[in-house]
Amino acid sequence: MSEHEKTLTEYIRDLSSEDADIRIRAAIELGEWGHDRAVTPLIKILSHPDENLRRAAARALKEIENKRSVKPLMFTLVNDDSAEVRAESAYALAYFTNVKFDTTDLITALQDGHYLVRQNATFALGRLRSRKGVRHLISVLENDDNYNVREMAAYALGEIKDKRATNALLKALDDSRLTVRKNAAYALGKLQVPTTVDLLKKHLLKEGEAKESAWALSRILRKRDSINALKDGYKKLRKEKYIEDCIEVCRILNDLDRKIAKKYLEEMLEDENFSSYFDDIKSIS
Repeated sequence: MSEHEKTLTEYIRDLSSEDADIRIRAAIELGEWGHDRAVTPLIKILSHPDENLRRAAARALKEIENKRSVKPLMFTLVNDDSAEVRAESAYALAYFTNVKFDTTDLITALQDGHYLVRQNATFALGRLRSRKGVRHLISVLENDDNYNVREMAAYALGEIKDKRATNALLKALDDSRLTVRKNAAYALGKLQVPTTVDLLKKHLLKEGEAKESAWALSRILRKRDSINALKDGYKKLRKEKYIEDCIEVCRILNDLDRKIAKKYLEEMLEDENFSSYFDDIKSIS
């Protein structure tokens, strides 16, 4: 019998196999099946001695998204000895958006000693739109020494859309890491706070930062003002020969005013400096 011909019952039985590979394969397959019958057996193996199996179980419970999984996953997040299992549990909890539950333990996990746990707890709080977590996420954005965690904090604050995060996100536009700055610009676009426009215009002109800043400005400003801001930005970026940034601004402009975007795209196609990007340019129109 091939693996694909096994029944749900047989995969559940395989969770107790003496062969570690068979146990892990069974957990993966049960997650892909997505059947509620597998929830209780998968919850039981969250306490199995095999760390890899516990990770696979958390991942499978995420796929099934049964509300009975929330408390066991939260317990694992708080108590498991393995950082990888805790991180997997935090990530899994992010997908239970159809269940209302207390996010206190996810907030506590923002202080975990392993950055992957903090990163995934941050992601979960954002995806769950946890307003309770906002001030803690602000602290993470401002103070965490791992840029992956700060980047995720900026993203999460954008998903929650709480204006208390505005000042922290503005400060994050000067973070030492590009990915944090880009996510901060994205988040400011989600918050749509008019007082952030001037700083976003400045960051639009920084090499590698045009995409998110242009998008944010298009969300905050009225259409005509957005077009004018992006036109001005495009001209300055082109003067500096920031080719990729010019292209990204045109992508946003194309959604706002196809006529203007077409003009700039044609200009770029006539410029040999853009020759290696012609395929990207043509893809916009």
